[in-house]
Amino acid sequence: MTGVTADCIFGDDLNLIPQELRIMFGTLVLARALEEQMEEFRTEVPLTKSERHMLMNLGVPRRMGQIAETLNTQPSTVTAVADALEAKGLLERERDPDDRRAWQLRLTEAGISARRNLIEVAVSKFREISGLSTSEIEQVAGFFDSVTEHVLKSGFPKGLTL
Repeated sequence: MTGVTADCIFGDDLNLIPQELRIMFGTLVLARALEEQMEEFRTEVPLTKSERHMLMNLGVPRRMGQIAETLNTQPSTVTAVADALEAKGLLERERDPDDRRAWQLRLTEAGISARRNLIEVAVSKFREISGLSTSEIEQVAGFFDSVTEHVLKSGFPKGLTL
């Protein structure tokens, strides 16, 4: 969408659009632009979008059912993605110490490294795409921390999928 402006997309003078809609639109545009850039990013071990999402959700070991619930997806989808990441040596299954009947996923050293690399690239791409200064990023992060906390009080939103 080179050269397209928000006022062109909305069909109105941008200043006449409610701030709330401008925030929502800006968030969607940024998220899509970042996702597009991450699709083009090549890792040492090739990763699908679902595999990247799973890696990002495994900062700590988590039960497969928790991941399915958080990402609003079927347990079978989590199993398939976990199988692929396990085959690539990026995660391993282990018994949940709190419930020996359940399995949880834990990143291997290679998985931790791949996750760290994804985070570094995402941060770099965010800075590049957003054009925000460090102080502006700090302000926006503070605002979105408040928004996230408020939204999550009523539960994790549906629709964030692998």
